Amino acid sequence: MERGEIKKLYILYILEILKKYSDADHKLKQQDIINRMKSEYGAVCDRKTISRNINDLMDAGYEIEQDSGGYYYDGRTFDDSELRLLIDSVLASRYIPKKQADDLVARLISQAGVHFKKKVRHIYSLDNMQRAERNDLFWNLECIGDAIDENKQIAFYYNKYDTEKKLVKTTQHKHVVNPYYIVIANGKYYLVGNNDKYDDITHFRLERISDVEILDNVRKQKEKVSDFKDGQDLSKHMLEHVYMFSGPSTGVILKVSAGGINDCIDWLGRDIGIRKEGDHYLVDTVTNKQAIKYWAVQFGDMVEVLEPADLRADVAAMVKRMHDKYGR
Repeated sequence: MERGEIKKLYILYILEILKKYSDADHKLKQQDIINRMKSEYGAVCDRKTISRNINDLMDAGYEIEQDSGGYYYDGRTFDDSELRLLIDSVLASRYIPKKQADDLVARLISQAGVHFKKKVRHIYSLDNMQRAERNDLFWNLECIGDAIDENKQIAFYYNKYDTEKKLVKTTQHKHVVNPYYIVIANGKYYLVGNNDKYDDITHFRLERISDVEILDNVRKQKEKVSDFKDGQDLSKHMLEHVYMFSGPSTGVILKVSAGGINDCIDWLGRDIGIRKEGDHYLVDTVTNKQAIKYWAVQFGDMVEVLEPADLRADVAAMVKRMHDKYGR
């Protein structure tokens, strides 16, 4: 490349150096940029060239700051705390296959300068975490998202682990499903949809779905699905299905200790009814019966199911079976 052609690229080189090596805590003086230009691009320039090009970048709207300490780039899409949160979210999801998780973390880190990597040494724990070897999570997110946007049905196989730790199909035929939402619950992606044979909502783990295809058929109207026929919104649906069990919701009354109120609000939402009675509280909520059964056992030291009677009996029977196992 001719020298004149190289000079035309100086402004881009300077911008990349500022993005990569500078931030509010790591400022670059003109000589620092000159040294980087030579070591990284083989470009020789003087202070006037640096100053002129930086001024041009600032005039073009690039957020470059200058003070007595030097220049630094201040126009990143994410600040460090936001990047750490995004990286931790990738690390926390064991269902993102390792190769894709590696790639996502690397791309997130690249959004910051070289100094950011020193702040997130925990990213190396990625190698030690048990992660899915492979699945179709990313393809499923894209394909099912398209089907929702296009108001189409989808068909797919659903899979579960067998005793050999391998994912196997639950049926030999594909499920035909009307997709409505993709949600995240308890660190996992779920499809909220309707099996076309029935009129209720079913939840499918996205990483357990395989061979998904978009059909030509228009999906069933949401109003024809029992869970949504009264105009129930997604946030209410999620609060009523804390463990993403399918099935109808029901009114429940819980007897809760003072220390358990925080967990009730955390899991069941702020719309629950709370009233004091003696040394405890009564909590009224509407939730999925199967889910609240397991939830009540999980928080059994602080929570007692009072109504409905059949749910109370189911919890009592489960606790008895557990006592029989551990009380031997």
